[in-house]
Amino acid sequence: MKHTETAPAATLGDHPNRARIYNNLGNQFSERFKRVGDLDDLQKAIKHLGAALFANPGDHPNRAAIYNNLGRCFESRYFRTHSAEHYNECLRLYREAWHCPISPPRDRIKAARRAGHLLCSAGRFHESSSILEDAIHLMPSVYLQLLKRDDQQHILSELSGLSSTAASVALLAGREAYHSLKLLELGRGVIMGLAMDSRSEVSDLKSPSPLRIRPISPAIARRLDTFKEMEAVLTRIRSLPGYGGFLLPPSEEAVQNIAKAGPIVVFNSTPFRSDAIIVTTTAITSLELPQLEYEETSLLMWLWDTAVEPVLERLESSGAILRSGIRVGQLSMAPFHAAGDHSRGSARNTLSRATSTYIPTIKALSYARQKKLHLFDERGASLPPEHFRNASLLLVQMAETPGVTNPPGVHKEIQYIHDSTAKNAIKITVLGNPTPAEVLKQVQHHDIVHFACRAVSDFNHSNSHLVLLTPDRTDADKLMSRDIPSLNTPGAQLAYLSSCYSAGNPSTILADEAIHLANALQLAGFSHTLASLWKPEDQASSEVARDFYDLLFQDQRNVDHYYRVSATFHKTVKKLRDKMPANYLRWAAFAHTGA
Repeated sequence: MKHTETAPAATLGDHPNRARIYNNLGNQFSERFKRVGDLDDLQKAIKHLGAALFANPGDHPNRAAIYNNLGRCFESRYFRTHSAEHYNECLRLYREAWHCPISPPRDRIKAARRAGHLLCSAGRFHESSSILEDAIHLMPSVYLQLLKRDDQQHILSELSGLSSTAASVALLAGREAYHSLKLLELGRGVIMGLAMDSRSEVSDLKSPSPLRIRPISPAIARRLDTFKEMEAVLTRIRSLPGYGGFLLPPSEEAVQNIAKAGPIVVFNSTPFRSDAIIVTTTAITSLELPQLEYEETSLLMWLWDTAVEPVLERLESSGAILRSGIRVGQLSMAPFHAAGDHSRGSARNTLSRATSTYIPTIKALSYARQKKLHLFDERGASLPPEHFRNASLLLVQMAETPGVTNPPGVHKEIQYIHDSTAKNAIKITVLGNPTPAEVLKQVQHHDIVHFACRAVSDFNHSNSHLVLLTPDRTDADKLMSRDIPSLNTPGAQLAYLSSCYSAGNPSTILADEAIHLANALQLAGFSHTLASLWKPEDQASSEVARDFYDLLFQDQRNVDHYYRVSATFHKTVKKLRDKMPANYLRWAAFAHTGA
């Protein structure tokens, strides 16, 4: 830092790097203050960041970032002094950053978020809700479509939790439940939404049309025009027939229409409040859950008492049955499907009262339901097997993995599935010890895919993978999560991941994105995915697979309903639970995600 402090004196007053030098110096003092706590460092940080702001041209794109850095310093001072003057100054700086139209949207959104938190902490809910909502609406301007997956994840990690906070504050401000839900839809599952759009709406727009987008110039003078041009393009797209909701959340009417098959519940918990937003065909309402503050002790009963039971009581009072649950933010990996008291004879648990499935957003739920489950001919089970449509099942089996001790039950699980499908008109293909390329090729030609192999859940979610073999069969290789969504799978129906952590998410900074192997297969076209939240017992995995396929193929007449899979899986897990209710780790790992 000694040499950095001499840099301003060695730099000409009109040098273009002068603002950057002051900004770097201010940030260094600010960081040292965080580590040491010396208020003199904080004062120096404020001094140098103020000089950076003075040296920075008013139309420079870095201006919002400098406002943010200076605002954080005044916020740190406010937390020490609780002075109204310091509160007002840091709020002013964040607002100045928000109102820099030529600055990168990421910097502006960060500023709006800080301002929203300050306003909410002071009880100024309407002001807080307004700026947070504006920040949510700016998120499409970050324009992630052209970035690689790792870059998308990095940017979204910086914005993680914004939509959850905005939804909570909207309810504090007295806004309607649908308004809160709309904010959650806009700010969550962004990467999944982009992938879905690329398979539907956006791909249609690639055809010749009167839309013309000029190349974006990096020059500062062009930035404001570029933002205006983007808004004009979006307006033009939304004026085209069938594209009125392009990059927008579903309308209130559309959301209620999705609930025709059963109510949808969205759980949201933030430091400001916790709620369940309940969607039925007649209304979208919110139910405050004041006791829902995430904690580790007595997890299943806590989830039941604070979240699931109040929601079920509200639904059952109107005669509705819960079908789909959406978990938000830090609750995104909570096992709501296993909540409650599972002692023998108890009905105070989710399994006894609801058939549950997980999905990150209502948009994703609507997308999954576009494909009707169809494994057999509709003409009835009384016809001979040769008259049925032959569904095809791909079994990916890794009985041996180099350098890894494989679960002993793989062979048993595969045999169970063979025995079950042998009774029905199911065409089965077995890939034993395959390479990633072999699996990707075969997956595209099957209705059902069953993976009996190891899975690894990575902190970089797109690096989560299934463990397979290299082409020479001498070493382990990875089928990466990032390589699955782009597959062309016209017949895809059901994917079963008999692999630990295949629906797991080890990192909280991207909890809103729900990126894991099960999600990747959904994006590839498999409307239903069965997976594990953690590592289940080997014998339990074999039993669940056996019982699930036996039940699924038992009655071929009703298999077309998309709740057939979730209802069948529910019965299977419940059967396992009833064998050993006290050992919830044995059965609660299994979850259904999708339609």
